[in-house]
Amino acid sequence: MIAWIKANPGRAFVGAVALLGIVLGAVFAFRAIAGGNSLRDSTNRRTLIDAVTGEVFDEYPLPTGATLPFPNPKTKDRTLYPAEACYWNADGTAKLEPTWVLLNEYAGKEGPTTCPDCGRRVVGHNPTPPDQLMIDAAKRAGGG
Repeated sequence: MIAWIKANPGRAFVGAVALLGIVLGAVFAFRAIAGGNSLRDSTNRRTLIDAVTGEVFDEYPLPTGATLPFPNPKTKDRTLYPAEACYWNADGTAKLEPTWVLLNEYAGKEGPTTCPDCGRRVVGHNPTPPDQLMIDAAKRAGGG
């Protein structure tokens, strides 16, 4: 075998790469079939906020076919709505951990929604601060 590899280094390399591809494919296939978070499971999870208590439910599994509002697992009342993330501080800097905000339209209130921490307007699919401000927030937090 060693003599053949020495005599055919190009074919040996291609064979090794092919074998590695087969092994990696088998590992990924096993993981997809055997468990872990499937793509569907991970996309059916959201951060929700209770309209009555303000409690935040991170990674809440959305029930198939359910409509808003979603049931609170603790009270069974249908008071959970999508939460919007606000990454701003009152001084205009960004932060890494968001303040979760319930939009006024879900709460049945008129007018624009404002973040209770920074006072900025919060909208559906609320945008994050500019990248540089997020990088600065990571540096302040000791992340680089």
